[in-house]
Amino acid sequence: MSSVSAAPPGAKLKILVPVNFSKKSEMALDFALLYSQHFKADIYLFHVFQEKGNDFRRIDRLNEEYMERMKQVVIMAIQRMAARGVTHTVEQVHRRIAQGKPAAEILRMTGGISADMVIMGAPDSNDFKKFFATVPCSVVLVKEKDPAFVM
Repeated sequence: MSSVSAAPPGAKLKILVPVNFSKKSEMALDFALLYSQHFKADIYLFHVFQEKGNDFRRIDRLNEEYMERMKQVVIMAIQRMAARGVTHTVEQVHRRIAQGKPAAEILRMTGGISADMVIMGAPDSNDFKKFFATVPCSVVLVKEKDPAFVM
């Protein structure tokens, strides 16, 4: 484990924050906002759902629901950080959704946006072993008490 170096002056970090609406992903978003107070940053919230089937109306409804939930998650996180006196420097929050296996889709999104960092709740699944071995940027796993940086 090593720490993440600072971005060059004037550079904007792209931080991917996978969310599954759990306490861990809430803590990861809080950490991303806390971390971003030192850098210009864009945050990409990303939710992966594993819904199967070809009911496109249902998938459209899920997309709308998850986009709205992510909007509310961001608003609540900003309010929590403001209550703690944290002023973030996030310039934009992007919301993205994918359907599939979370580890594979997170890896695909990481490359797709050229993320500088992935900040996520520590996964419960072993499916993420390949993810950690192949991710092209820094990863922060947010645990209950101490975030761990994975390079």
